[in-house]
Amino acid sequence: MAKRKRMTARDKKYRAELKKRMQQEGILPLDKPKLNRKKYIEEARVEWNGRDGGCYVWDAYLMEAMGIMLSRTERNSLRVSPEAVGVAKVLKMALRLRQFHEKLKEEGKDRYKVSEQYEYIKDILDA
Repeated sequence: MAKRKRMTARDKKYRAELKKRMQQEGILPLDKPKLNRKKYIEEARVEWNGRDGGCYVWDAYLMEAMGIMLSRTERNSLRVSPEAVGVAKVLKMALRLRQFHEKLKEEGKDRYKVSEQYEYIKDILDA
């Protein structure tokens, strides 16, 4: 298999101009602005904590949203998106936390160290 040649500055400039022209003509979509992840997470946290009512209907919406995110794939491929992996980690962690609390209940404990809980879910965090 032949080694790929690097693009020259001239080729890069040509491709960039072509892309810009195609975007202006509407053939290609415009570039998405870069997401400020910290700000996005904080906004989501504030919105979620400020939602109205304490009803269980939110559980249904949350489950529907997780189902949608779990099915996400990266553009132009069948690879699973990092967001879908994050949602899967949240689901696995919720199940594991329940196991942890049930184990404590079986042992008759009502207190635990945060380090004990961390050791119980560490493999999910590191996955």
